[in-house]
Amino acid sequence: MEMIVKLEDYRKVVNALNQALEDFDALIHHELKPLDQFGLTAQQERIMFFVIRHEPLTAKEIAVHFNISYSAVSQVVNKLEKQGMVVRQTNADNRRESYIKLGESGKRYALTLSEIDDTLIEKYYSKADLQDLKHMLQTLENLNQKIKTEKK
Repeated sequence: MEMIVKLEDYRKVVNALNQALEDFDALIHHELKPLDQFGLTAQQERIMFFVIRHEPLTAKEIAVHFNISYSAVSQVVNKLEKQGMVVRQTNADNRRESYIKLGESGKRYALTLSEIDDTLIEKYYSKADLQDLKHMLQTLENLNQKIKTEKK
């Protein structure tokens, strides 16, 4: 007998997932306090996370990844540059293009993030079964891939 999954079944799971993510955020919020000193907006934080993981990169790569305009990226990067979070370095092969890399404040931000990750691993993640965490990661990666495919 084939089971038919209804929209309402997805709604229940998505609502529970949203609640679990909100609870998780509330539970670890205190651990993230050291990031407050950098005074970044949510958009600036997302871009910084991306730069940290993928530097050096171009503004175009950021725009494509986040599906936002080049001018929006340029505005955010200008603000981050003024704060010393990122620096631009001219591409020697294409002088009209600049690479975005971490600035001194950005390096401190990356170090702070790494220290927070270590704390979260030590206090919480290490208490969970590693296979469960890997399964959660695989599920998120699969969902991300489905969303990317759908958006094309």
